[in-house]
Amino acid sequence: MVSHVARYRAGEQDDVWRDLRALGLRVFDEPHREDALAVAREMALRARRNVEVLVERLEADGFAAACNDDDATPRPAHVPPGPDAEALAAWMEEELAPFPMTVAAWVRHVGDVWLVGDHPQWPESVLADPLVVELEHSTHGGGARGYYAQEWSRWRADPDPVQAFQVDFAPDALHKANISGDGPYGILLPGEGVDGRVGPALWFVDDLNTAFAAGGFPEELRDEGYVDPPAGLRETLTRDLLRL
Repeated sequence: MVSHVARYRAGEQDDVWRDLRALGLRVFDEPHREDALAVAREMALRARRNVEVLVERLEADGFAAACNDDDATPRPAHVPPGPDAEALAAWMEEELAPFPMTVAAWVRHVGDVWLVGDHPQWPESVLADPLVVELEHSTHGGGARGYYAQEWSRWRADPDPVQAFQVDFAPDALHKANISGDGPYGILLPGEGVDGRVGPALWFVDDLNTAFAAGGFPEELRDEGYVDPPAGLRETLTRDLLRL
């Protein structure tokens, strides 16, 4: 039998995710575990390459990442995994188990991504739900583990929680544009297997694929003044990006 990771590398990404997700929690047991972990790592390495390419192309056009506040404080668009990333991922896998393999792999291999900012050719890019995945909280002085532990303890202490526990990783599309909106995007726990849920109907990897297919800017907040990017800009951003 051909391994899932071999099939993934051969271009069967969508089929591999379908098959691994179908395993549910059995994916954490042998004979599936090591193969699934290898797929998650391959996914994260592809995502890291996509992020680096996108950031390089955006910055070549004059893009400057900035906080989503009134001051638009400059900040990095990508911060690679820091020295505490491995410990954070291992803690998540142990304390928040069952924890999605894809999310842990992102922490280990990708780092924090923030494509909110100013694009001189496309000022409305902030209204296109720019790609943000912050799990290590690197630009906030770290402390992600302490924050998640506190939130996890608070959730478990609630005798009747109104919703599933969520590992937040991004503000919603409106808040990214410094507009009052809804709650943050996050991974729902407990996990269901290899991949994480972003809301009840969306997988983490599918969400990432949608973002990368749009050059990192997948939505259109037209009620807030969204304008399409200049001709050719999105095509330039998406050229040769890898499907996860």
